[in-house]
Amino acid sequence: MKRWSLGLAALLLSQGALAASPPAAAKSAPKGAPAKSAPVKLVTVGPAVTETVFALGMGEAVVGVDDTSLALPVARGRPKVGYQRALASEPLIALGTTALLASEEAGPPGVLEQLRSAGLDVVILSNKPTLDEARNRVRVLARKLGRESQGEALVADLEKQLQDAAARAAKGKQGKPVRVLALYARGANALMVAGKETPTDELIRLAGGVNAVTEYSGHRPLTAEGVIVTAPDIILVPDGTLTALGGEAALRNVPGLSQVKGWKVTTVEDVHFMSLGPNLGKAVQRIQDGMGLPARDAK
Repeated sequence: MKRWSLGLAALLLSQGALAASPPAAAKSAPKGAPAKSAPVKLVTVGPAVTETVFALGMGEAVVGVDDTSLALPVARGRPKVGYQRALASEPLIALGTTALLASEEAGPPGVLEQLRSAGLDVVILSNKPTLDEARNRVRVLARKLGRESQGEALVADLEKQLQDAAARAAKGKQGKPVRVLALYARGANALMVAGKETPTDELIRLAGGVNAVTEYSGHRPLTAEGVIVTAPDIILVPDGTLTALGGEAALRNVPGLSQVKGWKVTTVEDVHFMSLGPNLGKAVQRIQDGMGLPARDAK
């Protein structure tokens, strides 16, 4: 346990910024000399958390990310700390981490307790796939990092994008709702379908479409019969999935998809398919482009 006694306890300074306690050397400095705080070193776990921290302007403080956060190009140069559900305490402590900011999937619980015992500030955030939770996550992290004004600016920008999207959806409303089937690749030759209570379900709703799958929540394997029953107008996939499959032509040869005619393909960034970060409004607008909705200022 000695290797964990690193004096990394994090606290909020008077202006709200996350920082570690002053080192012992600073406490014994000559009277009147300014105390120096250790630098903030963050490990972020979960793509929505990581995206938000970078969007708040704290990317330089990120010293490690989990595997799922690598869907974000800005995070790919950071050290990897492994799969979010199988974290280990030693690598995080070795990075000099002062705070772990993580989605609720992070674990195992015993490791999180070890990190707390080592003096790390462990902050766990909900990953419920709703717009309200996305807003709340921005505000919670902004307060924790002393970036309240940046957080409110992010929320305001998101609200503006979604207002534009709502106006666009209202303008493009037709008698028949656009049915969207959301798919992603989970390993070789394994396509999964996004049902209710998933990030893509919320994105589709905000775009003005309807999820073609309403019978279940979460993700289930794609079946040819299931595709035929859903009769989609749009197939929504992450960019990475379309590339892994070999492009749109290959997607059209997938059993079930090959039997249903008339659908179009649209894509979103992988991170937006996985989670609802502060840039979810851009993903909504991209889906609307794929749905063929008229621009808001179109006559």
